Amino acid sequence: MTETLPDKAAPSAQDRGYRELRQSTAMITAPTFISRILGYVRDMLQAFFMGTGSGADAFTIAFVIPNLLRSLTAEGSMTAAFIPTFTRVKKYSSTERTQDFTNAMFYSLAVVVAGLTLLGILTAPLLVKAIASGYQLVPGKMGLTVSLLRIMFPYILFLSLAALCSAILNSHFKFGLAAASSIFFNLAMIATIFLLARRTEDPAYAFALGVIVGGVCQFLVQIPAVRKLGFNLRPRLGFQDEAVRKVGRLMLPGIFGLGIFQINLALSRMLASWLAEGSVSALYYATRVAEFSLGLFSIAVAKALLPTLSLQAADDDIEALRKTLAFSLKFLAVVTIPAATGLILLARPIIQVLFERGAFGPESTSLTASALVFFSLGLPFSSGNMVLKKGFFSLQDTKTPVIVAGISVVFYLSSSLFLMRLMGVGGLALGLALTETLYFLLLWTLLQKKIGRIPRLDFLAVILKILFCAGFMGAVLYLLQQAAPASTDFWQRLALLLGQIAAGLAAYGLAALVFIRKELRMLRALFKKEA
Repeated sequence: MTETLPDKAAPSAQDRGYRELRQSTAMITAPTFISRILGYVRDMLQAFFMGTGSGADAFTIAFVIPNLLRSLTAEGSMTAAFIPTFTRVKKYSSTERTQDFTNAMFYSLAVVVAGLTLLGILTAPLLVKAIASGYQLVPGKMGLTVSLLRIMFPYILFLSLAALCSAILNSHFKFGLAAASSIFFNLAMIATIFLLARRTEDPAYAFALGVIVGGVCQFLVQIPAVRKLGFNLRPRLGFQDEAVRKVGRLMLPGIFGLGIFQINLALSRMLASWLAEGSVSALYYATRVAEFSLGLFSIAVAKALLPTLSLQAADDDIEALRKTLAFSLKFLAVVTIPAATGLILLARPIIQVLFERGAFGPESTSLTASALVFFSLGLPFSSGNMVLKKGFFSLQDTKTPVIVAGISVVFYLSSSLFLMRLMGVGGLALGLALTETLYFLLLWTLLQKKIGRIPRLDFLAVILKILFCAGFMGAVLYLLQQAAPASTDFWQRLALLLGQIAAGLAAYGLAALVFIRKELRMLRALFKKEA
């Protein structure tokens, strides 16, 4: 079975699966792209108002804690546990039973996360000391971080409920609004920043309030669509509901296994709090730039993938599941390998154009570009990990990723403690890249033991061809970088950067037409209505 475009005359079940996956990914990609652009505007405002100073460091650390919990308990393990369970309930039970389960899940989640939010507000000083003990050395920095954390903690409640609404929509293969909800988050946050940043004691408070306003909007905008599907969301606690309990059982190990990247990212910022001032925010800006390319396709594919894999697992069609995973990994490699190459070679001009203005000066650029170069090395593996983890969760196996996650955390801490002494914030970013690589190799090996071997020679041959094409693009970018004149003018820098990006894309495209034409057809099909 080759992974070409489906034969329209007689599509097989697996071809229909590929088509469905591509269509679902296409629905997610456009709103994700818009959200990422707005996210950049938000980060640009943060750089302008706070640079890499104490306020930026305080906000970044304060946002890490609720954002980490959101990634683990809402968009992470909850979604991964809920969608396979919901798919089976919907497939094998009545409409009334599906309605009862959904209501029970919604209000049980609300009660649990509300309690977690209250606990977080009360214990905010302890949490900040645990994750940023280095801040105690700077007067006022610890107190500011605690205040910002208390303001932002309710964000997890609204985002958890928003994530459940998204999971319900995604389970019905309705991806557009769920993906677009983050657009409303960013718009609300940007509006709040514009209104309050110059009126508050510290601009960081405006950003913290923007997080709450954005979270409320992201939740409320999805409620009408969920109701339109027939879910009335009537109050019902369901801690005794067997399906709710099953979601809880799957979530507990999944919190650690699925959220390993966010856990290591939080650890990196904790370690960065002991480095020079600005290291925490520099690492934040670098990961945000790198995650732009990661989020555009990788998150879109991962979100679209879980409902498809869950259906295949519910039907015990392991052959189809294996082929869908292989297809997704190849698709992501076509995009993420050249994206990582471009970020590594163009790190400094990218940071200059995006952020170097206001409080964000040349020193901030150097610090952030260093982190971006090393962090980008792990991007293809981070994307692959999203896919492989969905494979485990579709099979309702949450324990294996936990075991691998434990190994990864130990590896990250040991490698980063060594690298940060040699390379500063760049060492923390390199540690993240190396950890994502190890995590991918372990997940790849263990998943094949569950579902059978993914054809290695075919897969490796495609990866080697993509690497060659990306290498050709990298050579072109390197030569252009050497020839580029130094400039302090924004518009000249922007023109040079856009020209280099265009030349790099052209070089990669020409090489790809020769060596990976079939894989390019996958990417092209994403933007075709008939695909």
